[in-house]
Amino acid sequence: MDPDADHNTPSYWELAKLKFALGLPEHQNDAEMKNKLLAGIVEGDMAPYYISVCTDLGWNMDLALLDKMLAVNKERQAKFDAESDGDSVSDEDDYTSKWQEKLDYYCSLGDKENAQKLATTKSQDKSLSIQSRLYAVFGLFRISYFHGCDIFGMKKAIEKATELIEGGPISGGAGDWSSRNKLKAYEGLYSLAIREYDKSARLLLEAVPTYESYELASFEDIVKYALLACMISLPRHELQNNLSKHGEMAQALKLKCPDHCEYFSSLYECRYADFFVSLALIEKMMRVDPLLHPHYRQYVRDMRLRAYDQLLQAYRTFGLQRMGETFGVTTEFIENEVGRFAADGRLLCKIDRVAKVVITKFYVNDEKSRDNQVFYSPQAVHDREVLYQKIIKHGDHLLNRMKKLARVIDF
Repeated sequence: MDPDADHNTPSYWELAKLKFALGLPEHQNDAEMKNKLLAGIVEGDMAPYYISVCTDLGWNMDLALLDKMLAVNKERQAKFDAESDGDSVSDEDDYTSKWQEKLDYYCSLGDKENAQKLATTKSQDKSLSIQSRLYAVFGLFRISYFHGCDIFGMKKAIEKATELIEGGPISGGAGDWSSRNKLKAYEGLYSLAIREYDKSARLLLEAVPTYESYELASFEDIVKYALLACMISLPRHELQNNLSKHGEMAQALKLKCPDHCEYFSSLYECRYADFFVSLALIEKMMRVDPLLHPHYRQYVRDMRLRAYDQLLQAYRTFGLQRMGETFGVTTEFIENEVGRFAADGRLLCKIDRVAKVVITKFYVNDEKSRDNQVFYSPQAVHDREVLYQKIIKHGDHLLNRMKKLARVIDF
């Protein structure tokens, strides 16, 4: 049975997130999370995963419960073995559906060893169709993703899937399109996990309108991941086109992801205090997400930088106290953080600590003339006023040179 047949994402994905969260210091003693994780394990008779959870989180193992779940697993395993026997399999399609169902069952148990072994064998079996081998390869990606976000395993799966898709035609145009469409979602998540935000944004935006990889993540989660990638990588005008005017994304954000929708709209509408509140919620969500946890500090820091730059590019000077009020934080916080970004060369401005202002436009004496070069904030080159000033300045230089040339010719 294909796990995405009814557009429902398997419930065991939530258990991986709960396990990860319980490994963080602030949630180690969270009784509600523990009960949810244990209830999910018992409901799915996930004996292999129960062993992993008890080992990794230091739980006392209930041997009676473990034996009960193992008995259910062995009974189901025996049924799979009987159904996959050569005499009981009528044709190749029937055989393929049996091992795919078995692979899905191993994944649902959190049985990494058996799932990985079966998926690896089938992915390398050249007697199988390309689509069947891709099913196994995508399974390998999910196994690596589920069990601790193994980046190396995810990378190998993406490379293998790309090789199979690009290496030869897949029988049936629909299958070819479907496989490529799935690869966008899988590779989009992988790109997000390695901080290739531009690539992740492009792939996930392309995957959203025709999303069908429900065995990997819910549509709601894919929309959230797409938004996070877009917010940190796309220019302001592209944010509007892809998040506000993009039909599927805009609708999903408004109906299913109100916090993420506010995160986007508060920055786009320059409601910076509200944006910082939304960013704090995003940080909290990213911290307990196994895919995003390694990057949450860097992501939040860079998004604050983006907000500062967006505000400052419209001003030549901006008071530190007023800036703190604008963002809903203290003057000291703004002074320290903006100063750090400026010192690192990431925010093109300087702080006058005596006047308590941020100077966002100043002259740099690179060629012994204060008129030769002007510093602007990174995106200010797109500002109409700045473009106008640059045209006037360059026009003056051109006219002066033409006058000098005219005098030489007249002489």
